[in-house]
Amino acid sequence: MRKFFALMILSAIIFFTACGNDDSPENALEEIKIALAERNATKLSERVNMDEFFSATYDAATVELAKNYDVYKEKYPDDPYFQHSAEFLTTYNAEHKNLHLKFLDGVKAAYFAKMSAPKNPQDNPAAYVANEFELIRQATNVTIKEIHVKDNRATVLLDVQGDNSLRGQFIGHLTFKLAFHREKNLWHFDAIENLDDLTPTLVDKAEIVWITFF
Repeated sequence: MRKFFALMILSAIIFFTACGNDDSPENALEEIKIALAERNATKLSERVNMDEFFSATYDAATVELAKNYDVYKEKYPDDPYFQHSAEFLTTYNAEHKNLHLKFLDGVKAAYFAKMSAPKNPQDNPAAYVANEFELIRQATNVTIKEIHVKDNRATVLLDVQGDNSLRGQFIGHLTFKLAFHREKNLWHFDAIENLDDLTPTLVDKAEIVWITFF
């Protein structure tokens, strides 16, 4: 479960970039940035369907985790999640998907409601994760490297760099390839296209969290 929380939190930082004049993928990213900074769920929904994004990313991440399960099993012998088989992981994630996405809904609700962080994470895990996301957001800088537009589809390559704070160092340096589509003259964010490249690094970061807090 924590693998997906780390993935969602880290992937959410991709939304902070500069803006252009006409509507474009850059504008979509800028409006997502503003919506998150203002905790405006309505504005965010105009550019990205978070429920669909979380669900699709969950399924895609399951595929990537299962693909390299034996590698993670050897690398993390103390993590029970990786001490079975790829088939076990696929079945486990499918059986628990609704529960995990429900938790992410709680994180989203806590974030937009501006809930305070609990003194102890276990007192309100959703609020704790929501506040960690905000702190990570503040510790992250994002730069657009490339944009490719063809008809009503686009891909955006983002360079993500954490600052010198502890959370910024935890983020480190990541590159995200994002997919967008245009509908009714508005660009909408769809998915992370390079999860295959990102997943090993994100698993390493998730393991740091697990070792530290569990």
